[in-house]
Amino acid sequence: MKFLLSRIYYLLIKILILVVIFQICRVLFFLFNINFFSHSSSILKSFLWGTRFDLWVIIFFNAPILLIPYIYNIQKVSFYSKFEKLYIITVNSILVLFNLIDIEYYKFTLKRSTFDLFNLIFTGNDTWVLLPRFILDFWYIPLGFILIIMFLNFLYKQLIQKINLCTNATNNFLNLIYLIITFIIISGIFFIIIRGTKLRPVNLMSASLHAPHNLTALTLNTVFSMAKTFNKEEELKHKYFISKDLKFNYIKIIKSDSLIFKQKPNIIIIILESFSKEHIGFFNNTNKNLTPFLDSLLKHSLNFKYSYANGRKSMESLPSILAGLPSLTVTPYIFSKHASNNLEALPTILKKYGYTTAFFHGGTNGTMGFDVFASMAGIDNYYGRWQYPSQKDYDGYWGIWDEPFLQFTKKVLDTFKQPFFSVIYTLTSHHPFLVPEKYKKILPKGNQKIHQSIAYTDYALRKFFHSAKNSRWFNNTLFIITADHTYCAENPYYYSNIGAFSVPIAFYSPSINLSAFSKYTYHRLIQHCDIFPTICFLININDTIITFGKNVFDSTECNYTVNFINNYYILQKDDFAYTFDGNKSMGLYNFKNDSMLNNNLINLPQYTPIKNTCDSLLKSILQIYEEAIVNNKLSLKNIKYKNKIAKM
Repeated sequence: MKFLLSRIYYLLIKILILVVIFQICRVLFFLFNINFFSHSSSILKSFLWGTRFDLWVIIFFNAPILLIPYIYNIQKVSFYSKFEKLYIITVNSILVLFNLIDIEYYKFTLKRSTFDLFNLIFTGNDTWVLLPRFILDFWYIPLGFILIIMFLNFLYKQLIQKINLCTNATNNFLNLIYLIITFIIISGIFFIIIRGTKLRPVNLMSASLHAPHNLTALTLNTVFSMAKTFNKEEELKHKYFISKDLKFNYIKIIKSDSLIFKQKPNIIIIILESFSKEHIGFFNNTNKNLTPFLDSLLKHSLNFKYSYANGRKSMESLPSILAGLPSLTVTPYIFSKHASNNLEALPTILKKYGYTTAFFHGGTNGTMGFDVFASMAGIDNYYGRWQYPSQKDYDGYWGIWDEPFLQFTKKVLDTFKQPFFSVIYTLTSHHPFLVPEKYKKILPKGNQKIHQSIAYTDYALRKFFHSAKNSRWFNNTLFIITADHTYCAENPYYYSNIGAFSVPIAFYSPSINLSAFSKYTYHRLIQHCDIFPTICFLININDTIITFGKNVFDSTECNYTVNFINNYYILQKDDFAYTFDGNKSMGLYNFKNDSMLNNNLINLPQYTPIKNTCDSLLKSILQIYEEAIVNNKLSLKNIKYKNKIAKM
């Protein structure tokens, strides 16, 4: 019995040490992202239940050294203690590192990293170029990593190496029986921790059972999140209705009688890197000095009070803006196995009407998969860092500084036959948020590290528009100004599950005062997915398109936006925000009066009809979305072909 008890003690000490290490990682994650969690009253509960996911990781990745003592008398093997120490330190160092990386990466994604992080790392060479800068700027992460591993090594020496395992084998048969029984019991406990006790295995959604939706990231563990999304592609999992009962249609017939433009205008979509509404003076008076040019432009633009991105990453912005495809899956569409689907995106439609198409991004070609997706979306010409004539304007990290690259863009646009369609994706307001040396003492620095780079991009836009106004194409151009996603905030609203998507979406024409239309649309909800159909309406295109967005000028279309964050779906419809975990309703909030989503109305009888309407709409969107992606039905040609096959 003493033989057995010593090994149980040995096992528990090893697990306890690793639980402490992972909880230290969670404490650091909380402290460095406290603005996202400080308004919640369930933080302690998240820490306690977080141990559940830590144990999953500990047991899954440390199973060999946890179970070996029950298979063989390890003290008979001379090198085992060295092997065990090497295994524990090496394997758990890697696990700790991924948890620490999320301390900063969470600020971009607002979720625990999933396995698609590796797709980002190995797409292009940006990560390796930026690695020295990451280490310099986030020095506290490698420092914390070193200290935690030193602490793990200390605990191992003090608490594990000093344990004297009993080798008393006076009754070998009895000890063998004890060993077998205990092995079965311990294995069963391990299985329950890893598999769970419910019909469905423990997964990312399981965190919602123990924490409110705004704390699931704190409850989860990065390695658990990555392991659960390894080699997992989004397949058909949301089957709520038979086809005739679906309350949504992604095949949209655009009927436009718009006479705003006398001839087909050029279209330029400007996507500003990390330009949250909070960073723009037009929307936030405290930052008036950062974006004076953009503010002046927005005064004469069609603006929206409630405007949102459909994702939290740069690579999630293009499918939603160009193809009307929101980011509603763990793996971004660009990195999924369905990325080769046939798309009838905005550029594809515009080419039918004689448009030349181009994409401009100063980053190194291959960054974020932009060049590949641009081609898939029907864009014929791509201009990146390698198309820029001189590398002397390389910022040393991402690509060409915004100011010279936008001047280059203007010169290329001057060569295009009209009408043309172009996407201009800015670059400089991305980490490490540097500006050219000559502007460091001139441009305002603001209160956040990102602010001076915001001011620089605003200055680059001023120079671009100043140069372009003399071009023959300028006056007959419709500009759409938006941002890929938000980043960094001072106001708590921009940490919330709605504010975290709050980006500008504006329509500007040098020759037409589009702001006059704001009285019809200002309070309408608009999302990135709505840009595609709204452009078609504005330029008087009558066609059938594939999109999960709406024409914001069509009051008969459902007024909604949809997003996916922390494994929850968020549907905004009219005045309400509805949260759903894929299986059950989680919350209903009047987001116009309760922007932080603190007052849950879902259990109040008077709101049941609204809840049911939102539930039906969201489920319909999710079901159609998955069916369209998995069955390659993102083009009318494919839909007609597959329907024809189905009837045979």
